[in-house]
Amino acid sequence: MRKQLLLPICFALLLPSCASYRVEGTTNVRTLNGQHLYLKVPYQGGILDLDSCEVIHGAFQMGGELDSVVLGELYLGSESLMPIVVEKGKINISIENSGLEASGTPLNERLYGFIREKNLLEERLSDIHHKQMQQIMDGVSADEAERQAEMESEALVEEMNQLIANFVTSNFDNPLAVQIFSIYCMSFPQPTINKTIQEILDKAPTSFKEDAFVKEYLQHIEENK
Repeated sequence: MRKQLLLPICFALLLPSCASYRVEGTTNVRTLNGQHLYLKVPYQGGILDLDSCEVIHGAFQMGGELDSVVLGELYLGSESLMPIVVEKGKINISIENSGLEASGTPLNERLYGFIREKNLLEERLSDIHHKQMQQIMDGVSADEAERQAEMESEALVEEMNQLIANFVTSNFDNPLAVQIFSIYCMSFPQPTINKTIQEILDKAPTSFKEDAFVKEYLQHIEENK
């Protein structure tokens, strides 16, 4: 493992508050055997290779020190595989053909619980068109089937927006809030403030509003009024 790259994160280990993290992963994806995985984290406006390891017989390990919780990503070469909260404790990573998951530490449990809920809502949204076509085949008029599909879609979108708002506002004390907020904001073609974003901003502490992404996003909105 590339331990020398840990020095900037813990300021050359001068800080006594550094805590240990450990990543233990398994995979059933055979093509990953012999490949190198990289744990990357944001650092001073760029990306830092925090650690790396080789996948051997479907298993891999990383570990080191950090002085603060940070949201990183696990990479295979230049391809991002999944987000990981690098925090104190043992982080269990599962890379399966059926999906990817990080668990074992509080914020990773929280993040992947959110991802599971979001994926379920997205699956229900994608099933609406199939359900609409089935209704028409069963004799429901096209107009009625479309009306029902629109109502169901609107309800699911509202449920998704509320899920995002609740997750962000309950994580103002850690890096997950800004990350999920930024992903949601970037899903729009241009900066905007809708009901969900306004709900988040109304509850947000100063520390959240002072984040570089949030400040820039709100500045773009002000400039384009």
